[in-house]
This record gives sequence, structure tokens and C-alpha cells, in this order.
Amino acid sequence: MHKVLAFGEILWDIIEGKPHLGGAPLNFAAHVKQCGLQSGIVSALGEDDFGNKALTAVEKLGIDTSFILQSEKPTGTVTVSLRSGQPDYDIIKDVAYDYIDVHELDHENIDTYDVFYFGTLAQRSEQSKEALFSILNGHSFSEIFYDVNLRKECFTGSNIAASLKYCSILKVNDEEVDVLAPMLYNHEMSFLEFCETIVNQNSNIKTIIITAGGDGCYIYTNGNLSLVSSEPITVADTVGAGDSFSAGFVTSYLKTGDALKSAEIANKIGGFVASQHGAIPAYSAEILQALGE
Repeated sequence: MHKVLAFGEILWDIIEGKPHLGGAPLNFAAHVKQCGLQSGIVSALGEDDFGNKALTAVEKLGIDTSFILQSEKPTGTVTVSLRSGQPDYDIIKDVAYDYIDVHELDHENIDTYDVFYFGTLAQRSEQSKEALFSILNGHSFSEIFYDVNLRKECFTGSNIAASLKYCSILKVNDEEVDVLAPMLYNHEMSFLEFCETIVNQNSNIKTIIITAGGDGCYIYTNGNLSLVSSEPITVADTVGAGDSFSAGFVTSYLKTGDALKSAEIANKIGGFVASQHGAIPAYSAEILQALGE
């Protein structure tokens, strides 16, 4: 069975004064577990109440916690305000996940994982960025999934360009294309031009996913860009929906090798999560059936 290792932030989203466990890599790892694969996460938590509660919660989710380090810094928090169902984030800096120490990681255990996931936020600090690239350079994986996941004031063009050199699967959303094309290539691009340019400059990338909200997603693979439509839903909140999409895609793709089929299943899972409250709702019988197909 495939084992999927995520890297990056574990944090508490403070929504209307109430804490909710989150962070894209953690949400992703939790959904991978719900999708039926083993998952683990490389991160750091503070030696505080939020850190202790997070560790207990991650263990309950069935995620391997052996790569979660302890830091003297506080556990990460984000103040989230919802505007028409869309989250707006105030991300606190200089927190535990900014201090993932490469020297404290069990690299032999990392070798038991064959799929790796990472994003951009945890690269805002030099220490965590060093740990990330140490893993990418020091271990081999059958697939490396990079979810760009831009967060305001927490990314640089150089970090993104360096990350593109490692992944086999790249995921962005439609709005991120409008940010990345001028940042990386100095002009606006269509989705097709963006994908062609990325792959021409990064031959390691075999599949690009561009999520497009209610329209579904675009899949670029083997030189072709295809729209995979999604079914209409009533949105409760979108927190965690993109991460569940990523987990559904990876899980299905590892099983089938079919990017378009995997996108259909990922759309279903992402839509289901967006129709529920919370980032990690328990899957319905219909979703479990779709995963089994």
C-alpha cells in the first residue's frame, strides 16, 4: 500500500473566536487517511495547550505523528473571517511550524513513504525551507505533489520556482495562475500557455491541475488541457475543500494512473467537503463508494 507524507503547517484556525484544527498539509493528510491510505505529516507544534490539543487530535485522525517536532515557539494560529463563504486569513508569523529542524527528523522512517506532498506557506522561514529541501534532495518518491496554495505575504517567486523543480504533480487554482504567470514569466497567460510554459521549463512535471471552483478543474497532461466539470452543490464553507480535492486526486491517481478519472473523483470529494461545515467531515456512503470504484 502507498504511504503519503505531507510537509508543512499544523495550526488552529480561529473562526468567530472558536479554534478549529487546520493547515492545508494536515487537512490533506487527514483526507488521505479517509481515502484509505496511510499518511504522516512533518511539522512542528509548540509546547503549549494548542500544541498538546493538536497532537492528540492528529493522533485521533490516524495520521503518523512521529515527524511532528516540538518547538519553544507557539503553535501556529490563523484568524479566519468568512466573507460570502470564502475564507480570509490573518496568518501569525514566527510560530512552531516555521522551525521544523531537519536534524531532528527520522530520515530512515521517511524512506518508508513513497509519495510526498508540500506547499508554499512553510517555506516562508529559512529553517523549515531547509528541512523541506533536505527531504526533497535526500529521498526518492514515486510522486511528489506540490499544492502552491498561495497565502498573502507568505510566498516569493524564488521559492515557487525552486519548488517547481521537484514535483511530478502541480496544483494551482485559477486565481493563482493570474498571480504566478506575471510573477514567474512577466506576463499574463491563458491556462494552456501557462501549463505549456511550466512543463517546458520543468520536465519533471507530468500533470498540472488548475482548480476552478464551481466549474470543476482543468487537467493538463500529455500536452492536452481538459476541463473536468463538477456537479453543482450548495456551499456551507470552503475550508478544507481544496485539500480534500488534492487527497482524492492523489489517492485515485496512485490506484489508476488516470488523471482525468482521478479529477472526477477529486471534484466529488471537494464538492462534498464544501457542502459540509468544517475542514474534515466524515465521508458519506456515496463518497466512499466513489473512492472504491
